[in-house]
Amino acid sequence: MLQASNSTLRNRSAFTLIELLIVIAIIAILAGLAFPAVQGALESGRKADARNDIAQIAAAVKAYQLEYGRLPASDSVIKELTGENTREIVFLEAKRPKGNPPRNGVTQDSNDYLDSWGRPYIILLDDGKNGDTQAYDNRITHDVGQGEQEHLTTIIVKSFGKEGEDGPKKDILANVR
Repeated sequence: MLQASNSTLRNRSAFTLIELLIVIAIIAILAGLAFPAVQGALESGRKADARNDIAQIAAAVKAYQLEYGRLPASDSVIKELTGENTREIVFLEAKRPKGNPPRNGVTQDSNDYLDSWGRPYIILLDDGKNGDTQAYDNRITHDVGQGEQEHLTTIIVKSFGKEGEDGPKKDILANVR
């Protein structure tokens, strides 16, 4: 009799295969529900990081303009802001991947300052080289997804965001006067 009660007690303290599978299924369902929320939080963090970078680039261009009395050259904005200028002043601490490895299938130039998705920021200046008819008139014509619009500004810095240039036009941008 004592032996029978020990084996019954032993059987009751173990999980059955069905109970174990149910617990695993519940955990999988909860993980599936939490995954989109985590992805959304990560995407929000990337957007905030891009907005911060854009504000820093715009502020660095304005500081450069105050120091030199002109805007940096459009073809080497990041280089000039990161210390490759005549006075070797660093206006922007650029975060670049070591060795500029390819990201998202695109080989990066050393002149690129990459956004959170691994794409270079787009920097448009009022210097006559972005299709403007006049330089330094505080006007930049730029396509914002609804056709070209004229912006009253000296600089536009933008990121195409997660979707890239071919995706929906939900650019993250800053206009600085």
